[in-house]
Amino acid sequence: MHSVYALFTPAAMIRLGVLGAGFSAGYSFASSHGSVKSILKTPTLTASQIAMNWDQVFTRGAKVAPPVAFASSLAFLSAAYRLKGPLATTALGISPKLQLNIAAGLLLFAFPWTFLRMRPGLERLLAYSASARKGAQIDGPEAEGIKADVEDWHWTNSVRAFAFGGACVLGLMVL
Repeated sequence: MHSVYALFTPAAMIRLGVLGAGFSAGYSFASSHGSVKSILKTPTLTASQIAMNWDQVFTRGAKVAPPVAFASSLAFLSAAYRLKGPLATTALGISPKLQLNIAAGLLLFAFPWTFLRMRPGLERLLAYSASARKGAQIDGPEAEGIKADVEDWHWTNSVRAFAFGGACVLGLMVL
């Protein structure tokens, strides 16, 4: 029975948080700078194809990154809560508990960022993708709107990737 509790020590929870934050950062960064950049740089793709390809990248990421980021933030918060005794300051000159709370905050930052900043473009892109799947040809100003929204998603998703990466680094600095 005692060995089960060893799985949930603060150090183990920090490692879990670092692992999830690092995965989320890498996955988000690869989605933005790998997949989406290559979609945008392919000259033969129509606006409809760009919307459908972006939708595939987005849908995969939406299934993976938010749950992992949320679980990682819980791991950091759990570790911060369970740290005991006198604690030395970290390299940043703050307590490990505060640093872990900041790391959790960076992971949770992605949720309001997505809802408040990214949502309008996401809704337009998802609507374009749905109509493109039904066979609609998108051209003219709407086609330019798709490219602009995908480029906007690229940099706003990069902000999330950097927040996840920052959380990973902060967690590593506590170990």
